[in-house]
Amino acid sequence: MPTGFTHYFQGLAATADVIADARKIIDASAVTIYGPAGQGPPILNEEDGIRLNGFKAAAEADETFHLRGTKPPRHPDMGTFCTTENRPYDIVVTAILIAAAVRSLDSTTGTIRSDGRWDNWASGADLFEEAVCPLTVDEKIALELDVEAMRPTPTPHPDGS
Repeated sequence: MPTGFTHYFQGLAATADVIADARKIIDASAVTIYGPAGQGPPILNEEDGIRLNGFKAAAEADETFHLRGTKPPRHPDMGTFCTTENRPYDIVVTAILIAAAVRSLDSTTGTIRSDGRWDNWASGADLFEEAVCPLTVDEKIALELDVEAMRPTPTPHPDGS
C-alpha cells in the first residue's frame, strides 16, 4: 500500500463558489496551510485559482495543490493532479476537491480520481461537511464512484490465490 496518494482532477476549476468553500475549509481545518512550495499565504482567487501546500519548514509540504483559475497555467498538466504523500494538508486538498466536484456534478467537464480509496478521503469529506455543508447520499455515491475509478486492479498472488 502506498504511503501517500496522487489525486487527479481533470476539468475542475476554482470558481468563485469553490474559492469561497476553500476559504471555509482552510479556516475550519486544524492544519496550517501555506502557499505554493510551502511558504507564504495560500493563493485563492479566480484568476490564479487555488494554490496551496503544507508547511515546508516542518516537512509537511509535498507537491503544490493547484486548482486552475481563469488564467492558463505555465505548464499544461499543472492543475490536473497533486501528490500529497498523505501529509497533513491532504485533508484540505481532498475537502477542496470534494467542493469542486460537488459544484460540477451536473456537468461532464470535471472528475476526481485518486490512487487512494474513498475511505482514505473520509477525513476530507468530514472537513467539507463541517465547513461547507452536509453531502447528500447521491453526492457521496457519485464521489465514491469517481474516486474509486482509479483504484489499482488487484494483482493475483503468485501462488494463484
